[in-house]
Amino acid sequence: MENNELNITWCYPDILNLHGDRGNIMALKRVAELLELKVNINKIENYQDEIDFENTDILFFNAGELKVVEPIVEALKSKKEELDNYIKKGKIIMAIGSTGAVFAQEVMRTDGSIVKGLGYLDMRCIEREYVYGDDLIYRLKDDENMEINGSQIQIIDTLLNDGIELGTLIYGKGNNGEVDKSEGAKYKNLIFTNCLGPVLVKNPWYAEKLIRQAMENKGIKIEKQIDKDEYEIERKSMECIKRFIDKKTSEEKKG
Repeated sequence: MENNELNITWCYPDILNLHGDRGNIMALKRVAELLELKVNINKIENYQDEIDFENTDILFFNAGELKVVEPIVEALKSKKEELDNYIKKGKIIMAIGSTGAVFAQEVMRTDGSIVKGLGYLDMRCIEREYVYGDDLIYRLKDDENMEINGSQIQIIDTLLNDGIELGTLIYGKGNNGEVDKSEGAKYKNLIFTNCLGPVLVKNPWYAEKLIRQAMENKGIKIEKQIDKDEYEIERKSMECIKRFIDKKTSEEKKG
């Protein structure tokens, strides 16, 4: 594979298939092509399939049901040495929604059972009896000028140890609402977010940030700049959502 290629490994697309999040892969491809990169997408269909960590730049896990967390953990345990090295190198992993629990310390189910995660993210996930849904807007911790927006359909509360949050809530529940106003988690370039939408469709500037980092990880600095008009629809969409939220919250206060 050539250095000017972006290599995405899409893990378990038919198992992690909630909320139309296959759009995240489409968004990465679109933005990478705007950056004049060739994109290779390799699907990992089954738990027993091998993952080519060496030739992967972005390892992607879309949102899935909590019941698949345990089998995914078991599948990745068999690849743990390679996964450890991948993470240590600062290569990118992104996990969306409940799939973030795969990388947590543990998940407590409503029946009292505990599912052990891979433990890369110092956090606990607690399943609830009900589903929470609303808009979600947050600001990245490592880039406070970048706001991310989307939606949230969440069945777990996530409790972090200090310092690993991906972002700070502007609106929504994020990990646990008012407990610490955190959203998502990050360790090196292992990223978890509750944000749906799909998140990279609604926030192509975040897709661009991830792609640039992925290429820098293999020593390539992308000089190409994307015209700001390419993201005009998505920026206007965020502005519209913010106006709607402002109106909704002001009406709630009056009520």
